[in-house]
Order: sequence, then structure tokens, then C-alpha cells
Amino acid sequence: MQRQGLAVVATGDRTERLRSLRVPTPVVHGACDAVCDVSGGRATAAAIPGAELGVLEAMGHSLPQELWPDLATRIATLVHRVEGY
Repeated sequence: MQRQGLAVVATGDRTERLRSLRVPTPVVHGACDAVCDVSGGRATAAAIPGAELGVLEAMGHSLPQELWPDLATRIATLVHRVEGY
């Protein structure tokens, strides 16, 4: 986890790059994440035009298998909306 933290610090502020994205983007963050505060997920979603933020109450820093169906549904819903289904 230390290596990941150093990589995050080394990349610097990515807000301007995120603002340039023009693709449908689901941003998923765990409400119980003890490693990365949910404010980071909110900031990421706010920076990407049209991004959809999903804060999963039962999720921490990992993505437990029992939440996979919810995540898959969120992604499928976004794809269907964008593709006009």
C-alpha cells in the first residue's frame, strides 16, 4: 500500500486532465474506504464532465464480490443510456 500512496503523490493533481475527458464515466467509491476518503471520489466525479458518482455504502477500499452485480448494473445502465437503448 505504501507503493500505491507514493505513486498517487508522484502523479500530482490530475484535475485538468480529468476535465478533458469526453467519455461516459462511472466513478465508484466506497463509503467505508479507510485508505482514500470519499471526497476524492466526489472530486473525481466533479472534474469529469457528465460523470456519474456511485458511493457504495457497504464498500471499503476493495470491491467485494457480493457488490459485483451492483457495479455491473451501474455500468450496463450507463452504457444503455449512452447507446440509446
